[in-house]
Amino acid sequence: MRLRMILLMSFFVTSLFSQETEFKFSKDGLTDFIVVNYDGSAKDTYNRALAWVKENSKKGYKVTSSVENEKMTIEGGKENFLCSKAGGTNVCTYATFTIEISFKDGKYKFEAVGLSEKPNNSINTVVHNLNDFSEYYDKDGSLKKYKDDVPAAYESLFNGLSKDLVTFMDKKKKAENW
Repeated sequence: MRLRMILLMSFFVTSLFSQETEFKFSKDGLTDFIVVNYDGSAKDTYNRALAWVKENSKKGYKVTSSVENEKMTIEGGKENFLCSKAGGTNVCTYATFTIEISFKDGKYKFEAVGLSEKPNNSINTVVHNLNDFSEYYDKDGSLKKYKDDVPAAYESLFNGLSKDLVTFMDKKKKAENW
């Protein structure tokens, strides 16, 4: 009995201090940030991330603020973020995202800071609150009708950005150490 209690307490403490490794969408909002283990110094990881932004400048990626070797804030865009059928045609939105990446030796913190969405051929922009997605849910807690693709779009965007960054940095590291 005592062993079970110790195991239960250690599991509780471990889960309390665990860090998220992927973004998740819920009624309460998007995961605030993820921590990605990445072999290398903060300086090298920062420089590779900077090269990733430069590589993606054609997609509108740009560094909006930075503290050298410590953190950077990046803004970028995503075509066809959310698409739906309307009157027999496909209507898609363009998303503008803001992320912040903080660097430490052996890891980085990837934070979703902001997201706005604009339907193609429209002047209206919707700024989303990443800390509250209750607008997408009914009172009974189920996802509203026609909103079932929304969670995947958010998760795919931010998880995809982080994975794309790692893939780019791995290629860059390999090229540097040929």
